[in-house]
Amino acid sequence: FFMSLFSVTVRLAGIHGTNVNYTGRVEVLYKGKWGKICRDKWDINDVKVVCTQLGFKSALAEFIGIDIKDKNVAIVLSNVACRGTESALRSCWHTDGDDNCVDDTGAQAMCEPSKLAIEIS
Repeated sequence: FFMSLFSVTVRLAGIHGTNVNYTGRVEVLYKGKWGKICRDKWDINDVKVVCTQLGFKSALAEFIGIDIKDKNVAIVLSNVACRGTESALRSCWHTDGDDNCVDDTGAQAMCEPSKLAIEIS
């Protein structure tokens, strides 16, 4: 079924100790708290939407395989199913909360790093 969130703020929770901002666990601000997304049904189309929403050029991978489990971060969205053309994650089909999530690692994303557009003429 379709649930709509009024607005979804998205971030990538990166690897601690690095300043890499284009890859990590996808987290959404949900009811005032940052939470993660269940990986069930997560695919490259979902990542395309996240990367677009964050201002990156494109999506590179839907799973990086880095272990960034955090028991303090709850699963707040499940069954996210984007077509890949949406401008924001809130437009994608999903269910609120943890819907029998099998893998608690959380959805991950790798976006194409933005390059500084400096042209010297």
